[in-house]
Amino acid sequence: MFEFVSLRVHQYMSAPPVTVAPHMPLAEVEQLIEIHGINGCPVVDSDGRLLGMVTGFDLIKVCEIGPEALVPHYDDIMQRPVHGVMSPVPQTVDSDLPLTRVLQRMIDGRITGFAVVDSDRLVGMITRRDVLRALRESSPGDRSDSRTGSLS
Repeated sequence: MFEFVSLRVHQYMSAPPVTVAPHMPLAEVEQLIEIHGINGCPVVDSDGRLLGMVTGFDLIKVCEIGPEALVPHYDDIMQRPVHGVMSPVPQTVDSDLPLTRVLQRMIDGRITGFAVVDSDRLVGMITRRDVLRALRESSPGDRSDSRTGSLS
């Protein structure tokens, strides 16, 4: 556990992250989320600047059933562009932030992941899965090689 306190975001973040453009249809986002087994995607402009985040929950929210429609028109909804449903102020962390701080922010805010930025450029994603892997690998009892899945 002592090793964990010295670990930084850049050592465990996923990079490069799966990203989407603000004009991409929601149907394509849904496919990316399913194919990559992720909770959401950062939305970036053509220069790699972080504009927002779109998650599976955002896709569910746009299908909300209201008084004007008993059944959502799924195909029409999924043609909407990302920029209309994304969260425009995503949670971010710096790539050099200690993982201990990320862990605490996740617990305090019930947050599943953060976009990792250097200045205003997206460089990766750090999720609960990444933090759990860091905790496991820094544990004195861990004898597996996470790259191969074999025991050392």
